[in-house]
Amino acid sequence: MGRYPDIRHVREIKTESLLENNVLFITMCSCRYDTAENANIPTIRKLGELRKAYTHGDYTVSAHKSFFNGRLPVVMDDPKLPFYSEAVSQLWRINSGRPHEADKKRFPIILKENNIIEGYRKLGYKIVGIGGVSQFNHGSILRSYFNKGEFSYYGTDMTEEPLEPRQKEQFPFNHLDNLLKTIHNYDRWFLFINCSETHYPYDIGDGLPDDVLRYFDDIKLKLNLRDNKDEKTNAEINKEKNMDSKLHSLQARALESIDRGIKKLLYNLPHNREILTVICGDHGENFGEIFAGKQRWGHLFPSKEVMEVPLVIGQMYWR
Repeated sequence: MGRYPDIRHVREIKTESLLENNVLFITMCSCRYDTAENANIPTIRKLGELRKAYTHGDYTVSAHKSFFNGRLPVVMDDPKLPFYSEAVSQLWRINSGRPHEADKKRFPIILKENNIIEGYRKLGYKIVGIGGVSQFNHGSILRSYFNKGEFSYYGTDMTEEPLEPRQKEQFPFNHLDNLLKTIHNYDRWFLFINCSETHYPYDIGDGLPDDVLRYFDDIKLKLNLRDNKDEKTNAEINKEKNMDSKLHSLQARALESIDRGIKKLLYNLPHNREILTVICGDHGENFGEIFAGKQRWGHLFPSKEVMEVPLVIGQMYWR
């Protein structure tokens, strides 16, 4: 195992040199803010200040399209910090024209392409992506941001029914060796990792409790925008079996697994450049809370639990 990096939080980052940094951008699918707030995630917390932010999309595609366009989740609460709050400054800016001097102060990284991935690619960065959830599978719109050979996908097919337990090899952090071999061959790189552990069914490849599996058939009837018109089903799932707290606990456990994967990654990253690090949920999740008059499960609707996500921004360096 290599050396662990030192960390600068956003108050300490020298913005004038950010464009010379390598980039580590990690998204955690369906991870709501209070999951991160309550989980045991020491590595993620070391990488920057954990803040509650509001995402721009209620599902994977809309959220990531916003991210790739330079719009990260936004922190609305005080203190408002650079990159966390657009009222102070925005980390990435897409600008096909000539930037004004005022723009250079508010947007330290101005990219002249259609999205941040293309912008970094045109600057000579090696693009490496790995995922994740099915929206990054072959043929999906999010894969169109990556050229052939730039992205590795290990998740399920889009046609598979949700809430089916997954295997360990379907999670990106179980393929770190191949990923690290790739980026160690390049001086400048942009590494994107889409973590699927926190997405339903909130497992990490070692099975799920029997009491949860037993009620997944009922939850499927209500998942996302599905509605079987059976109000008793929701009450039975949530009140009698405490599925809300059980699923929330499973998501926290999944996030803790991601945290361990990030720790292993940090020890083995190349030391040749400082690394700009962004970690966030793409959207959150409902575990039976009320939205628009009904109990909800999953996402695809703009409830409080879906729109509030964790955001961490920092900079890694080696002495």
